[in-house]
Amino acid sequence: MKHNSTASTHYTIKGCLNAAKLNVLINLMLGLIISVNCICAQAANDATSFYSNFANLTFKNQHNQAFDTAKLTHKVVLFNFIYTQCATVCSVQTKALVDVVNALPKDIRPKVALVSVSLDPLNDTPAKLSAFAKQNHADFNNWYFITSKPDDVKTLSDRLKLFGADKKTSDAAVRPNDHITHLWLVDNQGRLIMRYLGNPIDKARLAKEMEQLSNI
Repeated sequence: MKHNSTASTHYTIKGCLNAAKLNVLINLMLGLIISVNCICAQAANDATSFYSNFANLTFKNQHNQAFDTAKLTHKVVLFNFIYTQCATVCSVQTKALVDVVNALPKDIRPKVALVSVSLDPLNDTPAKLSAFAKQNHADFNNWYFITSKPDDVKTLSDRLKLFGADKKTSDAAVRPNDHITHLWLVDNQGRLIMRYLGNPIDKARLAKEMEQLSNI
């Protein structure tokens, strides 16, 4: 009887050890699956993010500070493309966007941002962008007027096809004059939601849709 009791105890301990090993293995496998899913989700987010267009490019804002798209995290963001010597659309569009911001409820404004990208890097210094913003009353805290080196501006404009959908049209364009005047609306997950005609701007629609996105 004593021998049988010892054997029973031996098999019980062995069984517990095997069960413990199995639990550890299961936890490791679950952890691996979760990690892989997180990596895949992150890769998908990176691939579909509008901000991927800014990858490996450097910009400065109107205060001569480095601009990072991380500042836009969890905000609804409206992008437009300008240059300060523009004699036609750019000032008109900027003033219209001031009206859009003012039409937003005050509790919504901290949830949104605007980014005006200069397409004339040789002329548009941070100081000139700051003066342009003040001239057009664009004093909203989350409004960034940004510029960069010519190569980086060209790379961004080519990625977004701002001077034509095909290479022939883009190469023949007079820069910065011939850029499209569209507005690009990005949600708080970094996804491009809508591209609007920028001349003229449907201010009421734009304000309404920015507010709706901010409440999601």
